[in-house]
Amino acid sequence: MRRWLLVLVALAGLAVANAEDLAVGLTEDIIRITSSFTGAEIVMYGAIEAENVYEDADERDIVVVVRGAEQAATVRKRARVGGVWVNADEAVIHRVPDFYYLASTKDLARIAAPAVLARNGLGLDNLPLELPRRADAADFRKALIRNKLSEQLFHEDIGGVTMNGPTLFQTRVRLPANVPTGQYTAEAYLFRDGQIVSAYSAPLEVDKSGVERAMYNFAQRHGIIYGLATILIAVLMGLGAAYAFREKD
Repeated sequence: MRRWLLVLVALAGLAVANAEDLAVGLTEDIIRITSSFTGAEIVMYGAIEAENVYEDADERDIVVVVRGAEQAATVRKRARVGGVWVNADEAVIHRVPDFYYLASTKDLARIAAPAVLARNGLGLDNLPLELPRRADAADFRKALIRNKLSEQLFHEDIGGVTMNGPTLFQTRVRLPANVPTGQYTAEAYLFRDGQIVSAYSAPLEVDKSGVERAMYNFAQRHGIIYGLATILIAVLMGLGAAYAFREKD
């Protein structure tokens, strides 16, 4: 019994000695949206901490993910009826992230098995979306991802994580001009032999500022007044345009 205890202690000490961990940072953790906002770029950088950073360094892989809050999204299918394109069908998909960006050192299939990727929601094919129970649910899932890609709200950058030596890495995350406000999560995963050996997560906030923030807060707190004011402004602008372009006798 004592012999087995000594073996276990030795193995535990070896595991601690070979342990690898991540230290990660962001160039910005708050993105402010103003009237002149055309998008932003943040750099996620980090280092791998290990007892021997050079040992089997080429077997390490990094996957970085930035996720937005999950919402429900309606996907519509259009059909041609009487020569006119109309919305013929729709489906509601739940747990759709507002924003999803993934970068990795190489192709995900070469980093880990499908089950590992699916368990951690890594890759567009592995997003844990809640689909409606219908025969064509997979088609609506594909349409949703296609729409998000075209809006630049979903993005995969295979090879987008750059290793600088055996321990340092970085990637650039591009946030488009139409990025939704809210709380985001920036994640980094260290893989070895197809398994996650360390992970890191940090909050990232995208918020309005200046006049946009004041108007947004006013609309949220005084919805009826904001709506009436919007209608009044539209009417006044219409009257002003009619007066400016009226026919002169």
